[in-house]
Amino acid sequence: MIFPEHCKFIGAINKYLRKEYSPEDIIYFSSKYVLVFEAPDRCEVYEVRSEGEGTFLKKKKEAKKIAGINETLVYDRPVDLSNRANLIRIASRLCDDRVNTVVFRGIDQHLNFVHSPSTDGLTSIDVYDIAPPEPAWLEYNIKRLDDAGMFGELMLTFNYYTKNLKEFEDPDNTIIFPCYASGLKGLFLDSLDGEPQGDIKLIGCDTSKQVFEARFPNKKYEHVNICLLSTIRPERPFVLRCCQSEKLGLTSIRGIQGIAVHWGANPREIYEAVKALTEAIKNKN
Repeated sequence: MIFPEHCKFIGAINKYLRKEYSPEDIIYFSSKYVLVFEAPDRCEVYEVRSEGEGTFLKKKKEAKKIAGINETLVYDRPVDLSNRANLIRIASRLCDDRVNTVVFRGIDQHLNFVHSPSTDGLTSIDVYDIAPPEPAWLEYNIKRLDDAGMFGELMLTFNYYTKNLKEFEDPDNTIIFPCYASGLKGLFLDSLDGEPQGDIKLIGCDTSKQVFEARFPNKKYEHVNICLLSTIRPERPFVLRCCQSEKLGLTSIRGIQGIAVHWGANPREIYEAVKALTEAIKNKN
């Protein structure tokens, strides 16, 4: 894979606008690659070496074509060039037996490209969450942070697994959920006006179980544990939410590294947690 570290290493020539264009034109001293546009959506990519004593401008010494016009796709929308992991993901999705290079134009109009993309260098992290309430808070914030490029330098890719509590809904009000804010059909542990009747099923974690038994010590019920720390079976590094402060931070399930953030963690706390997990993974490897 070729993916220049910064747009300052990229030169660009709009050949279709320059009648006097010559392949021997001088280039900036920092240019390692030159994009030659035959049209706004048609481009060739060259690797170049320069020579000469100029401080800012030098002559090309050698130019090697990396990708021809038919091998290069010019992405059709502006992107955040700093979100390198996202550009690799996009390029990997778009490249095929014919196309091996994707050229990107940044929101600020600078350029970069990915040649022969590979996701092997990305760390895959699984995100476990529960909903409703909607949106699933952890999934929602990690997607926002990822879209904003916050994880770009960490080279991450995320997989989302959100358990939908709607599968437990019960119009007969024999199912108890932890919080009324979910808007689910059933009863809610935080707003019970009296002892629930019938064959009661409590959908919640160990904390919900403790609260229910403290309030209704002699009540028979079935408990469905939805605590993510107790129920997931991870195969990759993971991040999840937990309401018990003593269980927050780096953890391990079945030998797989992960991290738990508080149920109401804010975006900064979520970012710091993912960063800490990434550092732990790298240190282990």
